[in-house]
Amino acid sequence: MKISRLSILILFIASLHANDDEVKKAVGSVKEKYCPDRRTAVFDITWESVANGLVIKGEIDNPNAKSELFTTLRTIVGGSIIDSVRLLPDESLGKNIYGIVTLSVGNVRSKPGEPEELATQVLMGMVVKVLKKGSGYFYVQSHDQYLGWLDTYSIQLTDEAGRDAWASASKVVVTNFFGMVREQPNDESLPVCDAVAGNMFKGTKSSGAWTSVELADGRKGFLLSSFVENYESWKSTRQLTGENIEKAAKMFVGVPYLWGGTSPKGMDCSGFTKTVFRMNGLELNRDANQQAWMGTEVPTDPDFKNLRKGDLMFFGRKATLERGERISHVAIYLENKGFIHSSGRVRFGSFDPTSPLYDEGNLKRLVRVRRVIPQSTSPEVKK
Repeated sequence: MKISRLSILILFIASLHANDDEVKKAVGSVKEKYCPDRRTAVFDITWESVANGLVIKGEIDNPNAKSELFTTLRTIVGGSIIDSVRLLPDESLGKNIYGIVTLSVGNVRSKPGEPEELATQVLMGMVVKVLKKGSGYFYVQSHDQYLGWLDTYSIQLTDEAGRDAWASASKVVVTNFFGMVREQPNDESLPVCDAVAGNMFKGTKSSGAWTSVELADGRKGFLLSSFVENYESWKSTRQLTGENIEKAAKMFVGVPYLWGGTSPKGMDCSGFTKTVFRMNGLELNRDANQQAWMGTEVPTDPDFKNLRKGDLMFFGRKATLERGERISHVAIYLENKGFIHSSGRVRFGSFDPTSPLYDEGNLKRLVRVRRVIPQSTSPEVKK
């Protein structure tokens, strides 16, 4: 029985489609394992069929993910596999794959460029991992794994040894809302840089009115001693309790809402909760829908009797048969149906219909409450 050339071509095309489906399934499986959230991991893979196999292209930030991907593909691809995948950090960076933030607030954007969306912020003294360089920007990963583009002038590049030296150096943390580093220990001296709560400098808290501080890029100056504390001492005294969360949250009342903001210069809803909890020793995930799965579930009732001060309340749209859940806002519960959140500005709200702060709109879209404060550290609230 003779087979026509057309039939052979059809069989060949069908085999290509079947092979492509298998490749797509394999890539998706490895991606789901190593990069379930593109905000915190890089797994950007495409492929192209060639005469005797496949060309695999893209970027991956985990060597184990790349190894597993190619091991899996070799079991389903009959021909050769050409590796055109870039493993991040990019080799062009050499050993300098870390950066120490040298601005009071560094703006991390979703794409390189000033007009691009603000994704998150990093504070002075924080260490980021540098994955690649673009035009005037570095693609970085912050300490909470969040990815984005940061201006090259926002960080001091360093290698692993430099990162470790910074980590082990004696440092002070800014505890005041806002301050100014001066060239000399007096208010009339020229400024070196500004400072906000959470910034870190090399230095030790002095007994005088001013503390000598140093930035990661070598700039030196003086900051009012009342504005800083020794970092290690400060860190050791953090107590994650509802009372401390309320105290830190109230410090930011009136701060304007800023999409992508996580600093006293402006903060979005999850940036606010993240900042408040960081000041008390707990690093929350970046976005509200990421925070919504931290801790443990708290059942709600009309009187909110199960809630404790410091619980996180999440709002949006509950899942239905027709569409999935969507979390779009987060607030911190206080007590007596009251809460605090960043909406327009950091402000108070209430679910008590008799309160002038009654927020019926958010009450209707409450999806869930999560407790991230261990019960042993959070005293009972009076009912």
